[in-house]
Amino acid sequence: MIRMSRALTVFQLAVVSAACVAAWSSAAAQNQDTVTIKGEITAVQPPDGFDVAGDHVTIAAGTQLVSFYHTVKTVAQLRSELKAGIYVQVVGTKDHNKPGITATTVTVHDVVDRKVTGTGVIFKVIATKPETVVRADGYTLRVEPGTALKFVGGLTKLDDVGTNNWVHFDGKLNSRGEVVLSDAAFTRLNLPNQKRDPKLVEQATTFPPGSFIDFDGGFRTDRGTHKMADSGGDCGWYPVVEDDAVQLRVRRIGTSLIPQYQRALADDDPTKIPFRFYVVVEKDVRAPVGCEEGLVLIPLEVIDRVQNDDQLAAVVADGVAANLQRQKARYANQLMVIGMVQMGAHFAPAGGSMGATVTGDVVKRNIERKLEDERAGVALELMADAGYDPWQAPEAWRLLAPGELPTNLAKLKYPARSAYLTQILELEYKKGTTETQAAASR
Repeated sequence: MIRMSRALTVFQLAVVSAACVAAWSSAAAQNQDTVTIKGEITAVQPPDGFDVAGDHVTIAAGTQLVSFYHTVKTVAQLRSELKAGIYVQVVGTKDHNKPGITATTVTVHDVVDRKVTGTGVIFKVIATKPETVVRADGYTLRVEPGTALKFVGGLTKLDDVGTNNWVHFDGKLNSRGEVVLSDAAFTRLNLPNQKRDPKLVEQATTFPPGSFIDFDGGFRTDRGTHKMADSGGDCGWYPVVEDDAVQLRVRRIGTSLIPQYQRALADDDPTKIPFRFYVVVEKDVRAPVGCEEGLVLIPLEVIDRVQNDDQLAAVVADGVAANLQRQKARYANQLMVIGMVQMGAHFAPAGGSMGATVTGDVVKRNIERKLEDERAGVALELMADAGYDPWQAPEAWRLLAPGELPTNLAKLKYPARSAYLTQILELEYKKGTTETQAAASR
């Protein structure tokens, strides 16, 4: 009887234990939700996690990693691509009692083999033999024997292609950060010579006390006849900072960032941009402003926040890139005639067609984001060519992102802009290369 009693006791304990486990599992399941989040990775926390869309994502033993572009890659290869700036879609479980998400599937918008299309002016010709390699639109473009080529505007062959020509391209990124072209159309723009007065667009180096800069790049001192409350915005009036050393610093950095092909153009060339760089008072904007062609205004707040010339160069380079970008709109009619540019790409929300529920603000933000991303690669190239460390760009935009800086900068998160820049840097400006080391040793 005693043995039987013991057996029953063990059986009863097993039943009770199983019931408790079932109850605990049911309660745990009720505390978990299946969630889907999308966005760019803003931070990586080895060995098994990263941050995206404000959440920390943990990769478990059973997490599946797949390629968005259906490229054949091992799990190890896909895990190596989980870096800041990479766009991912995460499906996982979120426990109400614990922070973060445990991923069941991570879809990686992997960089290599990603399709790329764009239109831009050719900055430099890197090689002509055995294959033509050029830089344009922030990319290194490689023409291969199978590339479908088109020549217009007086160009007839690859040997005719040079700097200040334009290219519209389609291709795929390779592991070296190059776009291997499937199609490319090259053109030389036929524009009338400039007829503007050089004095109206020359770089000023001295300013009368109380100067402010007008929307057209001219200087005035009659503040009393204007409502300064109306100033601000890309085309407003801005007081000029009366500090010669600060103005000289920005002017020096800005001049060094002008691409070489632009410096080589004749003054009456219609494609030459009359760059001018000034520091102004603007408390609400922490980025380059300016409406007139070639005008790059840097708010004093930017200079107060950045920590070195490399970070300041990142901001000024964005202003230079914006002027190069503006040329695409300026020459849109001629480019569209030859089928080289699809301006509509900038006016549709990312990830889908424009629906009736999309507000004007959302559309505007999507346009701004597309244009910002387009400038990113060009700005990094300008920095690297001028000898600045391009890896300082993500840090610069991190410092400029919040309205007020926290006391502890270590807690300051990287914005999406910094994440996107890091993606480009990881692909094209890997740390440890001769060029990056040279820039970092300035």
